Amino acid sequence: MTARTLADYRSRTTTAAGARRAHVAVAGRGRHLFDTLHDDRVVVSAASDDAPDADIVIFSCESDRRFDRIREVRLPERLRTRIADGAVGLVFDASTEGVPHKPDITESLHRAIAALGASPLQCVYITQERNFGEDHAEHCAATGSELPVAVLNHDYWIWKALEPFERDGERVYRDRLQAFRSRGRRRSRRFVSLNRTPRPVKILFLLSLFRDGLWDAGFISFGGFAEPGRTGKPRPTPEQLARALPGFEDRVRELSPWMDALDGYGRVLLGLERHGWTRLDLSTASIAADLPEYDESWFSAVTETEMRGRRSRITEKVIKPLVNFHPLLVLGNPGSLALVRSYGFVTFDDIFDESYDEELNPRKRFDLVYEQVARLCRADENDLRKIEAVVAEKLRFNAYWGLTQFPGAYRRERDAVLIDELLALVGRPPACASL
Repeated sequence: MTARTLADYRSRTTTAAGARRAHVAVAGRGRHLFDTLHDDRVVVSAASDDAPDADIVIFSCESDRRFDRIREVRLPERLRTRIADGAVGLVFDASTEGVPHKPDITESLHRAIAALGASPLQCVYITQERNFGEDHAEHCAATGSELPVAVLNHDYWIWKALEPFERDGERVYRDRLQAFRSRGRRRSRRFVSLNRTPRPVKILFLLSLFRDGLWDAGFISFGGFAEPGRTGKPRPTPEQLARALPGFEDRVRELSPWMDALDGYGRVLLGLERHGWTRLDLSTASIAADLPEYDESWFSAVTETEMRGRRSRITEKVIKPLVNFHPLLVLGNPGSLALVRSYGFVTFDDIFDESYDEELNPRKRFDLVYEQVARLCRADENDLRKIEAVVAEKLRFNAYWGLTQFPGAYRRERDAVLIDELLALVGRPPACASL
């Protein structure tokens, strides 16, 4: 969309209240940010011959890191013509992913843009990865081969986790507050660890628990390794695990003898019985549901999707404890707690040493967090009660904010900002913005 076309569009497509209405055409299949983004100025429909002329076309890049599916999407001929004329903005939505920038990703993106007959100046790429925009722009400048696209950050799974509470968040908060007030002075375990997928950080954390005799101190959700007839991630060899965790080679060698014990643990998924789920998939696992295990423990040890050496992203994993009256320690990327606070929540520097959040070295960050988990697992329950009392007001605030304010008014405010940025970026010189 050219700047002139965008200005014309804004002047002619207004509601009675004066708000501009953007027509967004969804091309192809897959999750995209408009699943959770709500704004009266936006009308969303599938790309078809019967749809109104689109101002923006959005392509879901979920699990399509090289944009292969985009080249296969069938678009109406009139829409293709308008794209080639620069009258339509293109959004490549990877907001469900946090893939770091790589040169081949940029090259594939530009091939997809060229295949659509478009210019990078009318395109926006959306991702969870905070470094992508800067890295992408530096790559384009260094190679001189292509103009960079504009880049926005959006944490799809954060919004998805709390969206279900927009209608009944007040009731849910009251129920969870009552459960919190009824928690026993003695609890059967010390912590909750969700994230069922056996990713490298999760595996290393669980192996460490086995080594230290702390396995039974936690309620642990684990999807197990893939077996014949069951999908999932296979059991890694020590060499594969070491390659996935640079800097942890000695720790992997030390912990490898406990891999058989972890494999033997099998598949244990929390929440199935309480919520009547027959399986735990993205539609259920991403929700910040209540679990009885929260009431029978003292804190959450969150194993994020990855631990990188730069600021990157957070997912719904850090939100779940906060709306269930749990303090948390995070085995994740640097700046994770800062991102949590940027969403209006408070963290727990009055009971935890949160300096780990500023540590760029993943190995050091892992050790700083794990030492605190191990110490709390061995702590006297009288001390744990005192710790909880110190942060009780914070626990109530986080749950109230996340269940009653975040899914409604706060989300609509942030959604409006994202729409404004999308409209401003499409058709203008590229820039990197962040939400």
